[in-house]
Amino acid sequence: MVKLKRTSVITNAAVIAALVLSSASCSDISKSAEAHTLKSAESAVTVKLPETAVSGEEWHEIRIVEEPKDAGFETTGTEETRSPSSSAVTKTAKETTFPKQTTEEEILSVEEDIPETTAETAAAAPETTTTAATTFPVQTNAEAQSSAAAQGKTYNVIGQNNILVSYQDGHYRGLMGCFGTYGLCDMWAEAVNTFAAKLPGVNVYSMAVPIPSEFYTPQSFWDSGFTASQHNKVKHIREKLSGVKDIDAYSVLAAHTDEYIYSRTDHHWTPLGAYYAAQEFAKTAGVEFPELDKYTPVSRSGYVGSMYTYSKDVHLYNDAETFTMYISPNADKISTTYYNTSFRGGYAGDLFVTRNASAFYCSFIGSDDRITHIKTNVKNGRTLTVFKQSYGNALIPFLTSGFEDIYVCDMRYFDLNGLQFCKDVGTTDLLFADCVMIAAGNGGKYLNLLLTK
Repeated sequence: MVKLKRTSVITNAAVIAALVLSSASCSDISKSAEAHTLKSAESAVTVKLPETAVSGEEWHEIRIVEEPKDAGFETTGTEETRSPSSSAVTKTAKETTFPKQTTEEEILSVEEDIPETTAETAAAAPETTTTAATTFPVQTNAEAQSSAAAQGKTYNVIGQNNILVSYQDGHYRGLMGCFGTYGLCDMWAEAVNTFAAKLPGVNVYSMAVPIPSEFYTPQSFWDSGFTASQHNKVKHIREKLSGVKDIDAYSVLAAHTDEYIYSRTDHHWTPLGAYYAAQEFAKTAGVEFPELDKYTPVSRSGYVGSMYTYSKDVHLYNDAETFTMYISPNADKISTTYYNTSFRGGYAGDLFVTRNASAFYCSFIGSDDRITHIKTNVKNGRTLTVFKQSYGNALIPFLTSGFEDIYVCDMRYFDLNGLQFCKDVGTTDLLFADCVMIAAGNGGKYLNLLLTK
């Protein structure tokens, strides 16, 4: 077996990849998953992965990667790393030193330069590899799951766009680092506080959801700076809130990390993870919330999401997961209307775009670039408005028993003044919900735009 030397560095592509993922629409993710499903159905499909070296049928963990110039990041302070309690693998063959994170100005300037993400542009993300393209045989899921364990080894590999692929508990998991800055956390908190101050009588909530790297990153990659503490960011935001109720999704999810609360092959959480966070929100809001066994679970196999799309690591491709969503107990008693981003052109639809989970994470609500109004059979006079990015989508099916009306708005695709919208629809409860990457990243900028349009 030939040993190849690998040098891993983080470049500005790390920030770009994170921001592109955070701005990727649900339709882009479903296209990736659909493409995998179609390819998996073929008997003699091949995958070209130019960044991985191979000898015959033997899989190698080591990749040749060209070191780009200007890889370092600047920072105005230090970031505390920590070791969350988890059963993640803690050994790695190579130790990698990562540069410091960016300042908030650099993150914002990079984000401004990113064009609208599509499945095509995502697939065309810049590569840093120097090896020639190699055609790989596609392994079965069983082979992929056992390829690392069979040799008694640990698989922790940084793929394209600085996605870490780690073999844990018999499966491969894709992870992206989470950074952001405290200054951007302040921007998020200040914008949410402004909404609360200008909407007297409205219950305002903030939910910052950790992404999976917080709980599943191997210890050696924590030590070398692959990711930063999301817990510290969540606590910082909580301390800065005023007149706003913080929803502690972090503690709730931390208590369930041994369950299927995050996708292994995608950057999103799963509906089960969203269920636990929605339960905490409903408890804080004081509304009815059915137990999980009241929902109808629907599962779909063959799910491979954005972590493969960005890393191009064949182990993820060949270790597809089963996606499970939950149909609301009152799904047949609610009506859903979809509008454009100016709240016009309404048309009737279904909250569950596909009830067989064939669109995977996009099976509920579907696309982000629209405003959704859900009229439920609840009669409590409560109207919930949710401003979110894609993480917030998974919460909605679990809230239909708690509110009479629900308005779902993506902060990236909203052409109205957010304050006026809340007044016009009679909002009694206002939830800002998304992952820590957004709350500690560009989320505050989007919320400020909602205040000034």
